[in-house]
Amino acid sequence: MQQLEQHLAKTLAPIYLISSDEVLLVQEARDLIRGAAQKAQYTERLSLTVEAGSDWGKLLYAETHSLSLFAERRIIELQLAGNKPNPATSKILQSIAAAPLDNTILIITANKFDSKTEQTSWYKALDKAGVTLQIWPIPLEQLPAWIMQRGKKSGLNLTLDAAKFLADQVEGNLLAAAQEIEKFGLLQISGTLDQTTLAKIVTDNSRFDIFSLVECALSGDSQRCLRILDNLRAEDTEPVLILWALSRELRTLAEISKQAKQGVALSSLFAKYRIWEKRQPKVKRFLQQHQPAACLKMLADAAKIDRTIKGAGEGNVWDAFQKLTLQMAGNAILI
Repeated sequence: MQQLEQHLAKTLAPIYLISSDEVLLVQEARDLIRGAAQKAQYTERLSLTVEAGSDWGKLLYAETHSLSLFAERRIIELQLAGNKPNPATSKILQSIAAAPLDNTILIITANKFDSKTEQTSWYKALDKAGVTLQIWPIPLEQLPAWIMQRGKKSGLNLTLDAAKFLADQVEGNLLAAAQEIEKFGLLQISGTLDQTTLAKIVTDNSRFDIFSLVECALSGDSQRCLRILDNLRAEDTEPVLILWALSRELRTLAEISKQAKQGVALSSLFAKYRIWEKRQPKVKRFLQQHQPAACLKMLADAAKIDRTIKGAGEGNVWDAFQKLTLQMAGNAILI
């Protein structure tokens, strides 16, 4: 990733091909390129997600050769996931590589390629015309160091023992580790964390019940949702933090639900929205329980809670939290 940052500080290539099985690293590499492109006034962005059997090659060719309606410079992001070009789309990729446009940056992301794929004509053409990034998984023995480095970016100084503890907790999952570190920041935890302190935070700190509340709602455990809310209220937890966690989750779920209804594969959506493997069954359950309209209704209810917290709406905040979490759990009948 450091080499990519150094490259982007100097120049921008017309084509980037990023491949890895580490979803988080792929997304962060894409975000670095996107950020550098936006600084260079590439202000229009189009995202294309490839579905198995779809005729995406013609659409990509049309987009790369059409005039921009809103800006002179644009970014086109093509998400291949595990789909590989057929002979027709292979030729289209080769034609794009042979004559890349000055006003367009093409970012292609995909699962890790095997050595056979690297020998194909389309891969070689893209490699010659732009930049190919093969991002390797971080070995387990290097994960604590990665966690410590990640923590420093969030203002946390994790000791080696603490980093090892967290690596064990997330079972080597980079995305899960990043999300845990993000939680520390949201809960305004800072300074030096050793293993003892970190373990106490993870197991004893009632503020983590906020995230447990979200997970229980996704799992449909309505009774535990109510118990967690009672604990949060007893601990004088700020309602705005609870609302933030619930609203954030609902916004993501509403978008996934909408796109899934439009036919986008869940595997692609899980990768796009960083739903790591252990959470996927809970999210699938939620999506089976709730249609896109129901997700939007719950977001509207969250907005009402926000107004109540700010004194601009009537009602009891904690009663509203109970209603919302039970709706998320699919047990609104208990209200």
